[in-house]
Formats: sequence, structure tokens, C-alpha cells
Amino acid sequence: MKAPHSVVSNQQYNFGRYNSPFRDVNLLDAPKSAPINAIKSFFLREWQAFQIFTDGFFGIMAIYNTKKISLVQFILYDINEKRKIKFEKKVAPWSLEIAKGLFKTQSVYQSSDCTMNVSHDLDQGLLDIIVDIKKGKNHPSIKAKLSGQHNVEQFTPIVVCLPFNPDRGMYSHKCLMPLKGSIHIDNKEILLNVSTSNLIIDDHKGYYPYVTKYDWLTGAGFDKQGRRIGFNFTDNQIQNKEVYNENGLWIDGRLYFLPAIKMTRPNGYEKDWIIKDEKGKVDLTFTPVQQNAVYLNVFIMKSDYQGPYGYINGRIKTEEGNIMIENIFGMGEDFYLKS
Repeated sequence: MKAPHSVVSNQQYNFGRYNSPFRDVNLLDAPKSAPINAIKSFFLREWQAFQIFTDGFFGIMAIYNTKKISLVQFILYDINEKRKIKFEKKVAPWSLEIAKGLFKTQSVYQSSDCTMNVSHDLDQGLLDIIVDIKKGKNHPSIKAKLSGQHNVEQFTPIVVCLPFNPDRGMYSHKCLMPLKGSIHIDNKEILLNVSTSNLIIDDHKGYYPYVTKYDWLTGAGFDKQGRRIGFNFTDNQIQNKEVYNENGLWIDGRLYFLPAIKMTRPNGYEKDWIIKDEKGKVDLTFTPVQQNAVYLNVFIMKSDYQGPYGYINGRIKTEEGNIMIENIFGMGEDFYLKS
């Protein structure tokens, strides 16, 4: 179903799952979330995150603003060498610009040591990323110039407006698309070709609960038939998850919506994660190869985060039959934030 023009209309959320973008991402018009826009904005968590998949490498870029915790991040993981290059910087909330929608907008952070600029123009199917990070004590210099084919007519997005309750909701636009460009790590150049590289965008805003919890899994690559394949699974605090979720599978640009899932870790975070639904459509195993954990407990804020990278295997059933997922690289998250 195509999305309506705005996330919020007549002070009502347009809750649902859609296969086209909202032109007006207007969560500040949401009902009862706060009396004035300045306060609404303070409680609105918003970010743009990107997962980069190419031969031998997995990358993450994020411009992230929860107003209480704000950061910019660029991570590149060498799958063969099992080596991670990480730049992460906590920044002032007012130093970030997060795009409002994806039609002729930008997300920007700029300082003396880091520039991140993401330009969007969905009318032209364009998504351009420029990164310029100076060498630091714990990271090399990083430069990237990347272009995604954000053609939503050819590559269908998962677009959602989901309820935490009738008066509080979230918006997300996720899309798998071909990617081209280059990444320079010091003097080493990594070239990305559209035939072998993928990008998943998450354009995200929401009035999340004070205590936020969710499980998440994403991955992308190519199957044995050479088809471009990717998926997103989230289990969060949304009401009526069988109707309202952001779970889906992409195959060569076509989107298949999927049911609610549960993620379990019977042997801990370092062993296999199990992802299943109650209808027998999703049966996946995520095997971590690189652990990432963050713990924070300061005053009224507490964070407990597990975000490993690894391989996903199993099957996903669609109306076309069973789609086999074999050694697709991706990442999982177990996220807890009290803020």
C-alpha cells in the first residue's frame, strides 16, 4: 500500500506499513506528545543510519541524535582480516542536522576533524554520501564518496508508521539499493561497484519510551542465483506486532512483508542467535564473528548494548516458496536504553 502524503494528518498518526515514501515526515505535528514544538523536538529521537555491504567489507555510518545522546559514527569491518576500523564521536545535539524526509534534504555534521554529509533527492532517485575524517589517536584517516541508487520505483522501501500507543509513534524508511563509490583508509582505496555492493538506509524518527528495548537483525548480499537480497527484522515495543512491524525481505528490489518475529540467544550473545516467527515463515540463525558491546550507567541514563557482526543462514518463506539464506553477512542488536 502506498503511503499517504504525511506521517501525521489532522493530528493523527497514519499508522501502517507502506511500500512508498512519505513526502512529509512531520512528527512534530504528532498529537499530545508535548504542548509545544521545542519540547516535542527534545523528546523526538531521530537518526539516519547506513549499512554498507561490499566484497570483503561491512560498513556502518550513522548520524544519531536522541537529544540526550548524540553521535556520529563510521565503522569499517574487514571480514577476511577480522579487523575493525572505528570512528565514533559524541557531539552536541545542536551540531547535527538530521534530514526531514528524503526529498531534497540533507543530514550534516561538520567540525574541524570530521565532515559527514548525506544528500537525498528521491524525485531523482539519488542518495549521496561524503565522509572526510582526519586521522586520530585511535583511527586512520577515512574518506568516502558513495552513491546509492535510491530509486523507490525499482527498489521498494519498507516504510512504516508504528504505534507505541495511540498518541506516540515512530517512523522509519528502510531500503536496500545498489551502491557505488570509494572508501579510502589512509592510502588504501576500496572501490565499490554496483554489481557487487549494497546499501541499506534507515531514516528514522520516533517518540520512544523512556526505557527503550528492541532486538534487530539486518543483512544483505547475493544468493546462489545472483539475486540482490537483503532483509530487516525488528522486535520492539510496538503494539499489535502482527499488524505493525518493519519486517521484510528484498529480492532484486521487490519487497515481501513478513510477520512478527522473536529473537532468542539460548547460549549467550557470542553463540548463535535464533530468529523465528509463529507462522513458520522465518527460520534464521545469526552466528556472530565480531562482538561489539557498550555499557553506560550515569545518573538517570543507562545503556546496555550488544551489536555483533556475523553470518545469517536459514530460510524465509514467501509466496514464491522458500528463499534460502546462505552466509549472508550482517549485524544484530540487543538494545536497551534508559534515557
